[in-house]
Amino acid sequence: MKNLPLILSSVIVGIILFQSVLVAPAINKLINASDASIFLRYIWPKFFLIISIISLGSFVIVMIYSFQDFFKYLSFLSFLMMLVCYLITPSINEAKDSLNEQLWTVLHLSTIIITLATLILNILIIICWKSTD
Repeated sequence: MKNLPLILSSVIVGIILFQSVLVAPAINKLINASDASIFLRYIWPKFFLIISIISLGSFVIVMIYSFQDFFKYLSFLSFLMMLVCYLITPSINEAKDSLNEQLWTVLHLSTIIITLATLILNILIIICWKSTD
């Protein structure tokens, strides 16, 4: 159990990299825009929700086993940021549907930045965790 938060952060990093670097670009290249939109609207909320749940699990484990406050903050922040992305996804879709490109751009860019920050937080957990041994 001691290293489970480390493993969960590694899983989060893997999911973010796989989805962002491989899946999303491939879909946009290989599938027509209409079908890609349908698939991406299906997969991205699940992406955000899965990472939220994994982050919450890590936070709970860190709380139960009284790890350093640093890890509590990072795992909770990871949970919170992915939850925000999940919650604004319907607004992103609505902005796209109503052709509000400016709002869509701001919201979409926000999820990209938040996801990048979540990736960095979890990499930081991995790097700092090794020093707790």
